Amino acid sequence: MAEEEFENFKIEKDVESKVTKVIIDRPPVNAIHDGVLDELNKVIDLLWTDADTRAIFLTGGGEKAFSAGADVAGGNIPTNHFEFLELNRKGERTFRRLSEIPKPVIAVINGYALGGGLELAMACDIRLAKKSALIGFPEVTLGIVPGWGGTQRTVKLIGMSKAMELVLTGDRITAEEAAKFGLINRVYDDDKFEEEAMKFAKDLATRCAPLSMAVAKRLVNKGGEVPMDIGLEMESFGGGLLYPTEDMQEGMMARMAKRPPEFKGV
Repeated sequence: MAEEEFENFKIEKDVESKVTKVIIDRPPVNAIHDGVLDELNKVIDLLWTDADTRAIFLTGGGEKAFSAGADVAGGNIPTNHFEFLELNRKGERTFRRLSEIPKPVIAVINGYALGGGLELAMACDIRLAKKSALIGFPEVTLGIVPGWGGTQRTVKLIGMSKAMELVLTGDRITAEEAAKFGLINRVYDDDKFEEEAMKFAKDLATRCAPLSMAVAKRLVNKGGEVPMDIGLEMESFGGGLLYPTEDMQEGMMARMAKRPPEFKGV
C-alpha cells in the first residue's frame, strides 16, 4: 500500500500483526467537517484491499475525545438548506462505506463520542470504550437531528425504546451504561484501555481468517435487512464460497494438529 499523508488523520501500520491504527487528528476534540469526510474516504480506499491490513483500529488523537461530532465551532456550518442536505448525505455515504469495508473496523472510544462522533463509532463493527468515556446525541439541543445514520443505526443496534430515549433526550451517558444495552461491546479501565483494545484487535487480525471475517461481516450486516429465508440462503452461499479456499484448509489442518493457523487471505 502506498503511503499517503493526511491533514486530519494519522495512519500507523503494524505489518507483523496486520493491525492498522487510524487516528483522527484534529485537536482538541477531533471534530468532523467536510474535509475530514473527504480524507476518511481516501483512508477507506487505501485500506480496502491492503493485504497488510486485516483489522482497523479507529481512535481519536489525544485523551479527550474519540470525536465530539460535527465541527459546529470551527466555521464549517452549512449556510443554507442545500449545503446542509449535501453534508448529511456525504456523511451517510462515507460512514456506509466504512461499514462495508471487508475487514473488521474497531472503534476505540478513548473519550467523548458525541453526535457525528458516535455515528462514526456506530458505523464500525465493534465498539470498545474506556470507562471514563461519555457518549450521546446532543443534536436535539441544537435544533437539529442526527444526520449521519444515528437515528437508523441506533434502532438496529439497541432497539426502538432505548434508541428513542438516547436520541430524544440528548443526554450523555457513560460507557458502562451504554454497554448494558449493547451499544458498547467492551469497557476497559482507563489505565489499561489502549493496551487491552490493541490486544483485542491483534487477536482478530492474527487468529481469524481474513476471508472468513469479510464474508461473516457482510452476512451479519445483511442479516438485519433481509427476511430470514433469504439470509439463510446467503449464509449457505457464503460457506460455499469459503470451502475451496486455502485458508479453510489451513484452519482445519491447524485445528487437527493443535497449532495456531497461519492464514494468508486466499
